[in-house]
Amino acid sequence: MKKKFIIALSSIAMTALLSPPAYHGLAYSSTGIDSVTAAYETNDSESNVSESLEPKEVSAAPGYTSTELQSLLDYNKDGKYQLTVHIPAGKYITTKELRIYSNTTILADKDAVIYKNHQRGSFLANDVSKDQGGYNTSYNITISGGVWDSSPIADKNKGTESFRFIHATNVTVKDAEICNVPVNSHLITFAGIKNGLIENCKIHGYDGAAPKEAIQLDIVHNNVVVPSNQSKYIKYDDLPCDGIIIRGNEIYDYPRAIGSHTSIKGVFHKNITITGNTLHDLTEAGIKAYNYENLEISNNDISNVGVGVLAYTYINNESNHYLDALSTTTQEPLPDNYNIKISNNTISDIHKAPSTAVTSWGDAIRVIGTYQRPMAGVTIENNTISATKRYGIFIEKAPNSTIVKNKINSTASTGIYLMNGCDNSNIQDNNMDKIGSSGGNAAGIGLLGTNNTTITKNTITSPAKNGIYLTSKSSSCNVSGNVIYSSGGNGIATYSNSDNTVIYGNFISGYNLNGIFAYDTASADISQNEIYGNISKDKDGIHIQGVKDIDNTFTLKNNYINSTNRYGIYVNASNSLIETNTITKTTEYSIFLDSRSNGSKLFDNTFDNSIWQS
Repeated sequence: MKKKFIIALSSIAMTALLSPPAYHGLAYSSTGIDSVTAAYETNDSESNVSESLEPKEVSAAPGYTSTELQSLLDYNKDGKYQLTVHIPAGKYITTKELRIYSNTTILADKDAVIYKNHQRGSFLANDVSKDQGGYNTSYNITISGGVWDSSPIADKNKGTESFRFIHATNVTVKDAEICNVPVNSHLITFAGIKNGLIENCKIHGYDGAAPKEAIQLDIVHNNVVVPSNQSKYIKYDDLPCDGIIIRGNEIYDYPRAIGSHTSIKGVFHKNITITGNTLHDLTEAGIKAYNYENLEISNNDISNVGVGVLAYTYINNESNHYLDALSTTTQEPLPDNYNIKISNNTISDIHKAPSTAVTSWGDAIRVIGTYQRPMAGVTIENNTISATKRYGIFIEKAPNSTIVKNKINSTASTGIYLMNGCDNSNIQDNNMDKIGSSGGNAAGIGLLGTNNTTITKNTITSPAKNGIYLTSKSSSCNVSGNVIYSSGGNGIATYSNSDNTVIYGNFISGYNLNGIFAYDTASADISQNEIYGNISKDKDGIHIQGVKDIDNTFTLKNNYINSTNRYGIYVNASNSLIETNTITKTTEYSIFLDSRSNGSKLFDNTFDNSIWQS
């Protein structure tokens, strides 16, 4: 929303003030939204009424009390005006919750400092005394500017909110500083909000260790999930948030910056955009998105946190966090595609969170589903990740994931790791460097229990162990066109019945064990790879150890192998085809067929040493 729309007094500008922030799918002209009807299918009548309201402006004076500030807001108690309340520079102390009504804007000077000196209720909340559920209890509310400071009660050890909005449409909080709440508190809560904007705010300050979000998106389930001074009026209806933009804010000195820690079965927050924020110095998560659908997380700068981005359908202690829907709620089926895009973020200095309950953190990006609620349809693209205490990108039970064009360096564990049911995923065009500590087990890319996945055109430099590995029945995968330098272990490895792998057209230079390694797997097509070893320290260019007592089917064709400390090709698997490979500068045999290589065939290979068959 352009600032000129707020301060101008013409009827056109006042109409523009009623318009919501731009969000998914809305067309804008130079003067505002092209179609209000397209934006708000659920609240046309409210928009039309507010456009015809008489504009009214009132102003506080420095030192106004809660009662005096409330008297200004009460001009719109009966919904007569398009009301603007000015709060000029000065100091204000509130001793009770302020209530704001529909079609009301608060314009606070940047040097207006409003203190919260009461523990009961929020700093500011929308009026829900006539709540009938749904998104239209309140509408067209804007809070712009001011410093909203709860430091007088920050040490009182009792949770609260600064701003709380429930069952409302078109809510904007912008250009404000909101800060310093006690333990178990949030700074902004949106519960059942449609078309909300939090923009260009400075949000910080939490006195305590119990993890809470500075900005919380909530579902209007009951008075435990969504507490309120007005709970006796609220029609609890399991209403989620829809169409929320959180943009250009700085959030710090808190456990979590943005997100949710409770969800309802069959209910999903939708159309959420978190973009252009700076999130830093957080003990837990930068962003914690629990059961969100159609989510964009983009262009954020996240540093010194316990996990950069956490998108998930699984949470520990689910009985307290994943709740049965109300009997009146129409539950939605699980999405086939959650449509989550995490892109263009810079994420660095990721530590492990101090709580023993979150031992799995320390990752830049973490995506977690369950077998019952797999998190399909996640795209992680063009992020820059550095200095993590665990993984760069960790994904579990999230099929059809796309991980492309990310830059990852200096991780303690594997750069990109997919496990347990991330089938049909694509890992492409990522660049990784300095993965893991020397002598450790970190790899550039790892798959565990994940099938039909493509790993292609990635560049991996200096992984502690393997450049790329597949294990635990990660079958029918394609590993092609990758460039791998200086692996502490193998360049590419398949383990534990990870069969039917295509390993094609990879470039591998420098490794401490083998260029390509297959162990306890029964089949692979290994062709047109270039492998450059080190005569002084590695083992074999290609090393195949098949599965005992069953027929194996390995094809090794058109590979180029140069400089190995032992064999060019070692095979201990039946029925292998070794054809048209070129092998030079091996310390021992160019090709070594061990005792279980019965039925194997060699054709037209070129080499400068000899062949051994035991």
